[in-house]
Order: sequence, then structure tokens, then C-alpha cells
Amino acid sequence: MSDSNLQQSIKVRDTISRMSFYDPPLENRNPEEHLLMDFNEPPLPPPKEVIDKIAHFLKKRAHAYPVYSDFLEVLSKYTGASQDSLLLTNGSDQAIDVILRCLLESGEEVAMAQPGFAMFKQVAGTIGCQVVGPLFPPDLHFPHEELKDAVNPQTRLIVVVNPNNPTGTSVSQDQIEDLLKTFPDVPVLVDEAYFEFTGQTCVPLLPNYPNLIIIRTFSKALGLPSLRLGYVIARPDFIVHLKKIRGPYDVNLVAVLAAREQLNHPEHWQGVVRHLMDESKPALEKYFDEQQVKYYSGAANFMLVEPHNIVKATTFLKENKILVRPMNQPISHTFRMSLRMMPDMRRFMEVYSRFLNA
Repeated sequence: MSDSNLQQSIKVRDTISRMSFYDPPLENRNPEEHLLMDFNEPPLPPPKEVIDKIAHFLKKRAHAYPVYSDFLEVLSKYTGASQDSLLLTNGSDQAIDVILRCLLESGEEVAMAQPGFAMFKQVAGTIGCQVVGPLFPPDLHFPHEELKDAVNPQTRLIVVVNPNNPTGTSVSQDQIEDLLKTFPDVPVLVDEAYFEFTGQTCVPLLPNYPNLIIIRTFSKALGLPSLRLGYVIARPDFIVHLKKIRGPYDVNLVAVLAAREQLNHPEHWQGVVRHLMDESKPALEKYFDEQQVKYYSGAANFMLVEPHNIVKATTFLKENKILVRPMNQPISHTFRMSLRMMPDMRRFMEVYSRFLNA
């Protein structure tokens, strides 16, 4: 083979070549060294029972292909949706991927209030599509009418992230139902990644609206982000098409076993949720109020904070082994922080007080 052939690079599609990376800052996030408040992860590991189930599986069954049917029965009871309305995915990221690839043709648009979860733009970009829609206003309330105005003949999908990440904005069921009614020929995807923190779900709307799609994850309240498990809830006739795209064994059975144990024995993760929402969140809000720090509380297990100097604040926290997530435009004057158990929240407040008094 000639040197010239060796130097030739593989030609990729122009759409991919022009794209930027979705590249969250994951390097050097050592949980033994840092207090992780940057990625909305659960503050505690799963209980011993979950770990024991995983260990038993690895000893006995890791050499066989996975079977999901018994878990779908458990998940059906948990969600209130029929088994044929459910599709397991490798995290909710894969749910986004298979749905958008199923629906979108190059040049079509996704309507979504912005900023929103970055994976929607990333996946749409690989197909040659754009995510368009209104910015959240300064008070971060959901721009409902503006989103409706953004829908046009090129719109193939409407996305509502509820609560929205990264703003924490809650969207009412009435607003979602209005979108479903107003645009009956356009699918409306509701991302309920933080459902367990709010208890608000669109599942009861599913029988009346065939254009409704819901996605969820086990990475947040249910405490299994490293195992990558998500799922889709939709009409069975749509789920059938998604199965053509998702591989038959894309979801690993370790994740399924751990998730089943979490759903069958919810006391641990539900206790963590109550602690975060009923103790950690009010304590942090009270602290910020007393210190006159501007923040946007949000509906889930995270909030946006607006310091006087974003660079100095995040740098000081990092120097003190606390990681938060600086935001991009149009909210680059804020950082997002996850709630933790109260001992960690007290540590954060002590460090942030030193920053304020420096």
C-alpha cells in the first residue's frame, strides 16, 4: 500500500463533519476526591441487595444473551402502561436516538424550548435536522405560547423536557395536553427523566393522544447511571417501529436486574428522594436566601445558581474539591448544582460561605 493511501482519511457525511461534539466534562471526576454536584447523579450507591443480585448474576449467567420479558411485567406495574407500550433502551440517550431516527428526515425540524437537554440537538444533527424554538425567558418559566408559535410545516417533532434540564422548569399537564391537541399530527415527546422527584407524569394522557411519546431513565432517582437503562412509553403501534431500530440485545441484563430490584424494593431510593426534596433543598434555599445569593430553585434535584462572578465561584469550589456545572449560553452566568445528602450540603454551604467572605 502506498504512502498516499495510508494518509487518506475516511470520508464521513458532511452533516457529521460539520457537527461539534457533545462533550460533557467527565475527566478527573474522582468521587473519592471530589464532591460531585455537577451531573445530577444520585448521592448514594444502590443498597446491598442490588449489588448482591448483580454479583450473583455475574457468577451464573453472564455467558447468556439477555431476556427482558419478566422485567417488562414489573415495569408495566410501576408505570401503569401495558407491556407492549414499553421499550427498554440503553439509557434515555438511546431512547432519544431511536425515536429521532424513526421520525426525522434530513432537513426537518424539532421544536423545543431552549436551553434543553443537549442530546436532542446532538442526535438531530446526525440526521441533518435542526432543533429550533424559543429561549426560556429570564424568569425561566416555560415559554408555552412561544413554543407553539415555533411549530411550522417543517416541524416533525415537539420535545418537552419536564422538569427541564438545565433550567429546572416545570411544565403543567394542561400545557402538554394543549400541545397534543393543537398539533395532533405532530408527535410530542415528553422527557420525564426527573419524574420520581415531581410525581408529575403524562402517562394518563396516553390513551387519548396517539401522538404522545414519553421517555424516562433509571439514572436519576433510581440510582443506576453507570448501568445505562432507560425506557420509552408510547402506543404499541409506535413501539413496534422503534424495535426495528434498537438492537435486540442493546440493553445489558445487569442493568435490568438492578432496576428490577430497585422497583421491587423502593424504600431506599424513595427515602433518598424524600431527603433531597424535603430536607436538602429547603436547607439550601434558606442558606441562599440568607446569603442573598440569587438562584432558580426548579422542580427536581438540582438548581441553577447565579453568583456575582461565575468563573471565580466555580474555580473556588473546584479548588475546594466541589464540582458544579458551569452553564453555556444563554445562561452562562449560572452554574447548575445537584442536591446531595445533608452532610454534603453542609460542606457545600461552609465552602461557599468562605467564597462569599473572601
